This record gives sequence, C-alpha cells and structure tokens, in this order.
Amino acid sequence: MCNPSTAPSILSSKNSGLTIDIIETPSKVFQQGVTHHSSTCAKDPEDLEAGWSSDNYDSKTVYEEEIVECSPAQSTKATGFVDRSATKEQIEVFSNPYPLPDLEANGIWRELRYIWMITYRKLMVLTLAANIAAIIPMIIFATRNDGSFTYADAATATAANLTAAVLMRHEHFINLLFRIVCALPTSMPLQFRRQAAKVAYSQGGIHSAAGISALAWYIFYVTLLSYHAQGTHAEIIALHVLSALTTFILVALIILALPNLRAKFHNIWELSHRFGGWTAIGLVWAQILISTVASASQASQPVGLVLAKTPAFWLLVVITLFLIYPWLWLRRVPVEANRLSTHATELTFHNRPVKQCMAIGFSHRPLLENHKFATIPPPYTTPDSQVPTRASPGGKTSSYSVLVSNAGDWTSRLITSPPTHIWQRGFPTTGVMRVASLFNPVLIVATGSGIGPCLSFLNCNPASATHSHRVLWSARSPELTYGSDVVGRVFATDPNAMVIDTKKTGHPDLIALSWGMVQEAKAEAVVIISNPKVTKQVVFGLEARGVPAFGAIFDS
Repeated sequence: MCNPSTAPSILSSKNSGLTIDIIETPSKVFQQGVTHHSSTCAKDPEDLEAGWSSDNYDSKTVYEEEIVECSPAQSTKATGFVDRSATKEQIEVFSNPYPLPDLEANGIWRELRYIWMITYRKLMVLTLAANIAAIIPMIIFATRNDGSFTYADAATATAANLTAAVLMRHEHFINLLFRIVCALPTSMPLQFRRQAAKVAYSQGGIHSAAGISALAWYIFYVTLLSYHAQGTHAEIIALHVLSALTTFILVALIILALPNLRAKFHNIWELSHRFGGWTAIGLVWAQILISTVASASQASQPVGLVLAKTPAFWLLVVITLFLIYPWLWLRRVPVEANRLSTHATELTFHNRPVKQCMAIGFSHRPLLENHKFATIPPPYTTPDSQVPTRASPGGKTSSYSVLVSNAGDWTSRLITSPPTHIWQRGFPTTGVMRVASLFNPVLIVATGSGIGPCLSFLNCNPASATHSHRVLWSARSPELTYGSDVVGRVFATDPNAMVIDTKKTGHPDLIALSWGMVQEAKAEAVVIISNPKVTKQVVFGLEARGVPAFGAIFDS
C-alpha cells in the first residue's frame, strides 16, 4: 500500500499558486502554466463512477451529455494545467508519425476472436462444457433406475455449482487470484502474462456458467424427485412446492442477468440478484433438511448423522458463510467531502488501510443498494524531494479517497448533498487496473472520472528505472471538473502525460492515440478505464492490431 505524505506536497490543493516550468516532451504538446483551482458545471458521457463493474454507472446517463451554465462564482478562470492539455493541432502532429494501421481482412474471424470469444466467454464455455459432459452420462445412469444416480446426487451437483458461482464473487478469492497473477515477473513471455491477466478479471464467466449449470442440475434434481421422493405425504408436497418456487426464482435470476436486461433494468436486477439469491439458497436449505429428515426416517438413522453424510449440506454451509461474510465488514464510517465541481467530488476516509487498485462498496441503504468505487491511496512523497516515489514495503496509512462523478441520481445526490457518514460493506476487492503492473512499459488510458482507478495505480507505482508507464486522459475540462490536485497527480507520475480537454478538441480517436503512444513508448500493453462502450471499442481496436489491451467486463 502507499505511504502518506510526510511533508507538504506539491500536489496539495492548497498550493494553488504553483508555477509549472516548461516540460519538453516527445509529444510536444504541453506548455507552461500557473495553477488556479476552480470548478465547472458539466456532465460528460466519458465519465465513469469507478471502473471495476457495471454497478458503477447509470446506463441511462453515462452516454448523455448535458452542459449546464455555470454561475459566476463557479466559472473562475483556470490557467494552470489547462495550458498543458493537448490541442487539436498538437494531437494531429503527434498522430502523424504513427498512423493507425488498417485491420486485416476476414472480419468475421476477427469479430469472433476479439468480441465473442474473449476470455470471459472462454471460461464460460469451458465451465458449461464440463457440466454438460457430466450431466449427460448421469441422465443415462438415472434412466436405468438402478440407484446409480439419485436425486441426492443431483442436489450435490446443484450445490457444487452454486458454491462455484458464489466463490467467483468472493472478495478474498478475487484478491488471491490477482495476487497470484500479478506476482508473475515481467521477464515472462508477453503472451503468457497477457492470458494470465485476462483470466484474473474474467472470473465472472465461471460465475455466470456455474449459475446456469446450477439451474440445469436443479431441474434434473426436481425431475428425479418427482419420481423417487421419499417421506410422508406432507413432506413430499412440501418438497414439490419448494422445488417449484426455487425453479421460478433461478430462472428469473438468469433471465434478468442477460446483458441487455441487466443494463436496462439495473436496479431491479441488483435487488433481484440479492434478495432472490438469498431466497433461493434458503429454499434449497429447506429442501435439503426436509429430504434429509425423510431419508433418516426411512433408514432409521439419526438426522444429524445423515446430514453429516450429505455433501450438499456442507456445500450449503460454505455458501451461507460466503453470503454472510461481507456483512461482517458493514460499518458506518465518517467521510470528508471535497466538492471539486458540480460534476465531481472527492470523498476522503480515514478508517482503514487499502492497497492499490482496490474497490469498496458504499451505500446509504446497505440492504437495498451497493455502489463500488475505486479507492485512491495517497501518493508517497519523500520529505526532501517532495516527489512521489515507490512506497516503502512496510508503510501503512489509513487514509484514502474516492473520486465520484455525476453518473446518475445516486452520485448526483452524493455530490450536491454530501453525507457526513456513509455505509461501507465488504472487504476491499482488487480491480482490473491492478494488471498494469504486469507490463513494462504500460499505457494507461482513462476517460472522465475513470482517472480515479488509474490514480490508485499511479500513486503507488510512480515511474522508475524498473517500471515505466504513460498516461492518456480524455475528459471535459479536466482541471475545472476534477481540480488541479487531480491533474497535478497525473503529471507528477507522467510528465509526458497526454491530457485532452474534450470541450476544446471534441472527442478524440482514442484507438489511434493509444496506438501512437504505444509505438512511441514501446509499451507492452494498454489498460483502459472508461464507460462500457468506449472500453469495448478501444480494447477491440487495439487487440485486433496485436496490442494486448485490458478493460472492465461490466458483467455485474
């Protein structure tokens, strides 16, 4: 994790009179300026709340653009880093030596490889294939009526898939996966690191496939139960009623999780996934207990002994513990709000240490909503140089911040009426930006408030002799919207950073610019934090041209 600053930092928003010397860069796009902090009133379609998951944006507003007239008090002139943003002419001059190559022919194969058969879907297909390979012979065995495969076995398979689905979303499993992958040395072959990085943040494919497989096995279980159920008449009726309810809930959860429906009815999906999932697990618990009591009665054995011999029981125990665990971290914590503009605010917390590239869930109503944001540890600065350096191994700090932009009703209220306290739930979870450490050099691309997750990495990994990075940030009035402190941190970690003010230049061709910066810096890979549309476009545009690119999946 990063260390706190031990001396007044040149990046502090208090130092609003800092003079920036001319910095000659390979791109020749930055000029001298004097910083003055101010604000703006803009909504930018490039904005993103945090960048790890689709919980972080409102699909109804993320692509809309609304320019609101600023009041005189809000339109203070800023002359600092604004002058260092790239102009249209400078962008063209930079791009000319690195023209974007045309894509090769055979577009069907290219689309199949880089859009449809991404690592997420590969993991999904492999998981589904494994379950299909298992369920087909089990169906054959079950038709023999020789007891070689019973409804209890189908219940075990159902519970196993539910366990896998829940495990793929568990904070510590995700963190462990990233920790293993990011421990790979940069000396390993690039393609190996690329595939490992893709797997690290694509575990959602297993989650989805395991959920679908659980439904298939459960239907198989219900079918066998209808023929071979044991127990009293009341017990059998109860099992059938519970089976019908559980089947309905599982089908509804899977339908609502379809990408188009999830994006269109995100709040409904979130509530159904939470309460419907809990209800389904509760119903399965009831079925296991009733069937166990019936089996114990038929075999004249103690119920506890039969339960102990039932694999589905132990798997349900694991699932239940996984579901309870995040709530053990539920805390109502104080928060300090620093309103950067009418479009963005920075929330600061002092309740726990966080490592780089982690996200934490925030909420006003923990049972009904959970919004994940990227946490930003403070940059480490040496007392003598006041220049960010790599954090010392043993350093700890309980301070971190969160960058929030206006991407929907919830974030809008957070900006206009900041709370003094807010609920946090769950353990910090590693996000996609963490894979940037696997590549050297690496290009980091952000749009709007997607710079927040990037700063989580940049603050903890300043450029050094052993690891270098470049930054490309496109945003509407970046200094006016996010403040000179945020812009200053970007230039502190990469003096050659290309910061684009889309209010002046319009929306740039991020694929072409990323390609040019990759060629200039000889970067091994690109990591982008943006909204779903831009992320998919840039990742596809670069991957199809042979550049490893990584971005959030937006599958939850």
